[in-house]
Amino acid sequence: MRAGSRWLACAGALAVLTLASCDGGVPVGEAPPDVDDVAAATVTLGQGHCAGVVVEDGSHALTAAHCVSPLETRVDVSFMNGQRIGGTYVHVDRGRDVAIIRLDARAPVRGLEVADAMPTPGEPLVFTGRFDRPGDAQEAVLERLGRCPSLPQVPAALFTTMRGRPGDSGAPLVDSHMRVVGLVHGGAACRIATPTAGLGTLVGELSRGGPTLAHQGTTAPR
Repeated sequence: MRAGSRWLACAGALAVLTLASCDGGVPVGEAPPDVDDVAAATVTLGQGHCAGVVVEDGSHALTAAHCVSPLETRVDVSFMNGQRIGGTYVHVDRGRDVAIIRLDARAPVRGLEVADAMPTPGEPLVFTGRFDRPGDAQEAVLERLGRCPSLPQVPAALFTTMRGRPGDSGAPLVDSHMRVVGLVHGGAACRIATPTAGLGTLVGELSRGGPTLAHQGTTAPR
């Protein structure tokens, strides 16, 4: 495992137990996602200025809206194995600082589930970082939910203990079940993330042929 952390191993075990008790067991032939899956699903955009994460059906990725130039409609997404896939921005909400990319082909990795509900203060989180920056995953905690001036349409931004770096914007934070709960809002030692609750449903609608949505809101700073 990339992280090799006892806490992360316990989190994975917790995910297995929860799935078994709530969903009647893990689907045959498919183990629950682990930290390695999160690392593999984390991608870089374009020339590496930002990150993102492949989610749900594997044909879409999430990133931060401030990573998208005002007139930008296309982007190349790079994977850990060196593969690159083109994609189209089909939803950009600058007030929430979230964007959805529809990939030209299904990703060669497992798409992560997007959590339906907001995480709660005190909840443990995991941040694997970018694949082009080797290192262990970070064990983080959601300290509180609150307003951030650069996220004007987000009443409950995620204030965490993660340690970000420039270029981490758009990278995922996941819960103990390896579900995406937030995207890094600022990578320059910024510990704030924008929540992703509700985006899984939107990705599902887009996967079923839902309409491409117009760019929304104002630009958030990197």
